[in-house]
Amino acid sequence: MEQTQNINILVVEDNPYDAKIITELFRDIKNGSGFRLSFAETLEKAGVAARADPPPDILLLDLNLPDSYGPDTLGRAAGMFPDLPIIIMTGFYEEHLGLDLIKKGAQDYLVKGKITGDWLAYSIKYSVERAKIERKLKQRESRLEGILEKSPDGVVVIRRDGRVLFVNHGAEVIFGHPRKELMKQPFSLEADPEKTVQTELRRLDGKKVPLEIRAVELIWDAEPCRLVILRDLSPVRTLESSRDEFISMISHELRAPLTVVKESLDLVCDGAVGEVTDRQKEILKIGIENSLRLNRLIDALLNITKMEAGVMPLDVAKADLGLLLEETEKDYGHLAAGRRIRLVKQLPQAPLFTYCDKEKVREVVVNLVSNALKFTPENGEIALSLRPWEGEALICVEDTGPGIEPEDIPRLFNKFSQVGGKRPAGVKGTGLGLAISKGIVELHGGRIWAESTPGTGSKFYVLLPVQPFDAALKGVIKREIEMAAARNRNFCVIDVNFSGRTLKGNPRAQELCARGETFLKSNMRNSHAILKREEGDFTLVIANADPREGCRACTFVEKGLADIAGLDPALTSDLTSMLSYPVDFRDEETFIKKMAAVREKVNA
Repeated sequence: MEQTQNINILVVEDNPYDAKIITELFRDIKNGSGFRLSFAETLEKAGVAARADPPPDILLLDLNLPDSYGPDTLGRAAGMFPDLPIIIMTGFYEEHLGLDLIKKGAQDYLVKGKITGDWLAYSIKYSVERAKIERKLKQRESRLEGILEKSPDGVVVIRRDGRVLFVNHGAEVIFGHPRKELMKQPFSLEADPEKTVQTELRRLDGKKVPLEIRAVELIWDAEPCRLVILRDLSPVRTLESSRDEFISMISHELRAPLTVVKESLDLVCDGAVGEVTDRQKEILKIGIENSLRLNRLIDALLNITKMEAGVMPLDVAKADLGLLLEETEKDYGHLAAGRRIRLVKQLPQAPLFTYCDKEKVREVVVNLVSNALKFTPENGEIALSLRPWEGEALICVEDTGPGIEPEDIPRLFNKFSQVGGKRPAGVKGTGLGLAISKGIVELHGGRIWAESTPGTGSKFYVLLPVQPFDAALKGVIKREIEMAAARNRNFCVIDVNFSGRTLKGNPRAQELCARGETFLKSNMRNSHAILKREEGDFTLVIANADPREGCRACTFVEKGLADIAGLDPALTSDLTSMLSYPVDFRDEETFIKKMAAVREKVNA
């Protein structure tokens, strides 16, 4: 056996004969000079001996002492010496007793007269080392719990069955309940380690708390669990609201004088207030161009603000994507030719239709073409292409410019990002065009990305879902609900005989409905009572199949209980005249545009 480092052992034994046997055992240990023994006959004397210098590293404890008897001796000793490992040494062997004592904290259970010195030395060294490791683990656990407890975010540890094992003070504040109450009930919020979730918590006191929820898998008390981090987004929402109001105010305050400046410059440039020389016209046109550029920047700031606030409206209608690209090619063909750049297009033979906001999709394509024109040199080429791809529409804008470095591609669609080290002289931008394009594409349920090889040009792809009418309708309703929820508006949705085509098949829309105190009903029964009970700012009623149901919907509208209803064309014109937004289901495009009128109510 290797030389033992100094280990101070306190032996609590009242029998002199047993104490002598223990002393002899240590003398028999090979290379055991590092063990230092001290003795105490009672727990009381052991308490005094433990204060000696140096203090003991381990306790050898007999269970039957003058001041303590039986298994309770371990509990008393552990309470007196919480940091010391304890080995039980007894004169008789009982397996169940030994297991029970180890479960209660003893490091080992040895029988006097049936062990060797080397065996005893091994047990002592093992117990001391294990106690050190346990102390370090407890210290780490204590530090971890201290960090979790003091975290400003809410922290909850849950088992996979939802049972709550730990709650910090931040979670108490968020939920508005003491931790004892929270630990009595299962955790009800979504906690998915695969994604970050934003939702709204409705407390019992009526307060609504916007939350960001993240979760990670971990082992807690030797059991697989999830650590859930809850961040109260109320301060963020307040700052965002203040920022949006500030940007909106500044934008509107700037737009009016800018308009006056541009019109004044136009008048002077056109010679309306006197003759102007060619040199003066050149300078005036620079001012006009920069006023237009500033106007575009204001528009971009307003658009990005609306996107981030979740209130960017979409005017959805049936659109021919091929025709949209043709129009873009015609609009920019002369500009490209003036710069000696070829602008070509490649379109599918059959028209490719989808339901989308045509003008916003056009804005995306125009942004990509404008960027390509900025970076493509003379005698270069820009290619617009469209093709069906796995049930979706793939738009590509390819150029022969300098390309983009691989490390810059992940930052392309960030706000105010100006990437690329080979920008042509005079090329300016706000850094918002691609960020806005990304937001527009994602609002349509699509995806935008870039591929590039430095020195050979870049390709920007836009993938849009080719939506039939039913899918587009779901998207419209979903967005209207999102915009209302983003503004914390209360509203009620009664879905009448139309749920198979609208909300029933849309889990995300249903989730938003739940947030907005929304009611989904497959028929109008009891809906009147619901509408009377719920004092909402906005109500959407959809009725389709049964004219009788539509009549009830019209009754709600007439009484001021509903704001919009889509009705079966079989209803008479007298009934539809009662509606704020009458709709004929036979005209799909008009129907979707009428649905979009909800925005005016929500954003009022």
